[in-house]
Amino acid sequence: MRRISSILVAAVVLITVAYGGKDRTMKKIILAVTLCSLAFVLATAQRRQTVKEVQITAQIVAKQPSNKAHVLDLTRKGTIYTIASDVDYNRVLVRTSKGEMTIAELLKKSGKSISGKLRVGVTSDMRTQKLGLRRIGGGLNWSCGDLACACTGDDDCNELFTFGPCGPIAVCYPDGCICIRL
Repeated sequence: MRRISSILVAAVVLITVAYGGKDRTMKKIILAVTLCSLAFVLATAQRRQTVKEVQITAQIVAKQPSNKAHVLDLTRKGTIYTIASDVDYNRVLVRTSKGEMTIAELLKKSGKSISGKLRVGVTSDMRTQKLGLRRIGGGLNWSCGDLACACTGDDDCNELFTFGPCGPIAVCYPDGCICIRL
């Protein structure tokens, strides 16, 4: 949304500079483009949904019977789960529209060795958040393999979640995020 509004503002500035405001018709066009841009920005800002954050601790998982995993439901948008660093990833199940797998299986598919506190959610929810990731190096910091894409830094991860070849699930850890293509 920020990119589109920036592009529209740039277009108005370019038209203004190119025509210098000499023509009355151009002034009307500039006014119409400005009003449409404002209407678009306001309309898209109103549609922004709130994302609920749910904390998953070792105590919550331990309350489950030993043969039953704690389920994170990612079949619908709107929830990001924060999993404490001491949680057994084999006892937390992620449910998507394409099936179920444990966090341990999900991380194994990514090909990365990840431990510690995790945030798990749908990529469209994750890109709306300030992830607080540590930036590593400069430039574009995301890449993709066969089953997953990985990124570092808030801007790069939001870029990946928005424009990259991500699948529906994102998992973030202190140094970056991965998105799994199921």
